[in-house]
Amino acid sequence: MNRLSFYLNESTAFIILQLLSQRDRKILLLLTSTTLLLAILDLFGVLLIGVIGSLSLTGISNGSPGNRVTAVLRFLNLDKMELEKQVVVVGFLAAFLLLSKTILSLIIVKKTIFFMSRRAALISSELVLKYFSLTVAKLNMRSAQNSIFSLTDGVTRLMISVIAASVSLLADISLLLVLILGLFLVDPLTALGSFLVFSVVGVVLYMRVHKQVQKFGEQQGSLKIASAQKIYDALNNYRELMVRNRRGFYASQISEIRFKLAQSQSMLSFMNQFNKYALEIVLVISSLLLAWYQFSNSSAVRAIATITIFVAASTRLLPAILRLQQGIINIRAAISEGKPTIQLIHDIKETDAVTYESSPISRMHDGFTPNIHISKLEFSFEKAKKVINHVDIRIESGEFIGIVGGSGAGKTTLLDLALGALEPDNGDVKISGVSPLLAFKKWPGAVSYVSQSSQLIEGTIYENLSLGYPLSEIKEDYCWESLELANLSKYVESLPEKLNTFIGDKGTKLSGGQKQRLIIARALITKPRLLILDEATSALDGATEAAISDSLIQLKGEISLMVVAHRLSTLLHADRIYFIEDGKISGLGTFSQLRSENAEFRRQAEIMGL
Repeated sequence: MNRLSFYLNESTAFIILQLLSQRDRKILLLLTSTTLLLAILDLFGVLLIGVIGSLSLTGISNGSPGNRVTAVLRFLNLDKMELEKQVVVVGFLAAFLLLSKTILSLIIVKKTIFFMSRRAALISSELVLKYFSLTVAKLNMRSAQNSIFSLTDGVTRLMISVIAASVSLLADISLLLVLILGLFLVDPLTALGSFLVFSVVGVVLYMRVHKQVQKFGEQQGSLKIASAQKIYDALNNYRELMVRNRRGFYASQISEIRFKLAQSQSMLSFMNQFNKYALEIVLVISSLLLAWYQFSNSSAVRAIATITIFVAASTRLLPAILRLQQGIINIRAAISEGKPTIQLIHDIKETDAVTYESSPISRMHDGFTPNIHISKLEFSFEKAKKVINHVDIRIESGEFIGIVGGSGAGKTTLLDLALGALEPDNGDVKISGVSPLLAFKKWPGAVSYVSQSSQLIEGTIYENLSLGYPLSEIKEDYCWESLELANLSKYVESLPEKLNTFIGDKGTKLSGGQKQRLIIARALITKPRLLILDEATSALDGATEAAISDSLIQLKGEISLMVVAHRLSTLLHADRIYFIEDGKISGLGTFSQLRSENAEFRRQAEIMGL
């Protein structure tokens, strides 16, 4: 992934090319060089059409072809043939060259697009690996929809709509230069005039639209992200919007964004169409001027031959110029639309990608010691007030440790630090004697984590329990064992499809308590030795919460428990409870000790009737 290490202040073209390996760039260079050779086929085909025009006029006037036409016929060994046969042979040869060029160009375009599509998929995979290596704080700097776009469609836009399109662009530029060169050999003045006219028109059209293209391209990228984000927000808050009768408000906002996006896309399409008709007008006027000039200054045979070559060349030039114009517009729009991806690549250039090792599920965890040692831990968000301030916590093998405190005390941040999801400013966290991330790598499944915000995936109960593992590796016995501990086995057994029951997107077919119990069962599927719970039972009713707590207490001694809870009844049997206020530990002891020694803890316990 060294090719992702670059800076945004370098040219955009260089930045995008750095996404490709050296081998990829060599392949693109080869494809581009091949298009130059194909342009020569076009030139020969166009010149042969000019020969046909000259031969046709010669036949009508009973004259003789010019020196150049005669030289061509002699080169092709056709000079001894009858005129009609010469026209037929030259015509077939011209058609063969032009068709061959078109077909070969189509093959190269296909290969380029397929090649860049595969590269886009590979680069997206590499970016995802890097992105999944970021800390929670860095992940939260982007919206979910911005990240999704940057990792998927944004990469595709840069690969297909910029790099692959640039190859086609270079092919058209080669064709233009070769055809202009061919015209120059036939008639230098005509070639020079054509070059100047088409160049001036092309530059004028480009100057007219390029600023607008950049603006509309940036709009499309931001509007696509905004549209997806609004839909995502509305679906996630659907019940609240329904109760407030504000679903129409969100629908109108989404509609407004889609109309703006449609307006932007329409403007880009119109610019392409405008250029097309402008060039057609220029072609007609140029042809008339050329005809007037040729018949005024040359013989009829030479004039017809020159005009025929010009018209034939124009049938190849005009589409090439149109593709060139549209290509430039589309590339500028794609670059502007792909800016979120470019920014993401810049932001994660120094990040080491996570490594994926395909290993079977482990439930033994040999060598793992379920302890956590946190010493002198400090953390703050962007150099603000310390959220965690000099915290020391020790959890030894088989202990049940509780963490409590008011809202905003720093409990969840502390857990994120303990999990390695955040990097501390100072201090150290060790799980089984090593850093959290190294512990997870050495003993996958030895640690499990459940929070109140943990989500189910769209699929079956079996697929949710198997999250992160192939279904073939998760035995049904593992599932039923975990469901039993989570007090959900009887419910699943009552379902017609049992483990294969489809639960909908985010478990919409389950109740809130059933969702949370299934999430807890998922955490137990690997028989973890260390279980970390962050308000994991807060969504459950009292009876279910008590049943799960009893199941977890029965595991005490076999596994270590680190539990953050607002509901203090969950921690009645904890070995130690850490009470946190303002990022500091203000109390430590058993439930009864804290109740007698810490006024705030006692107040909360009394409110809950404990």
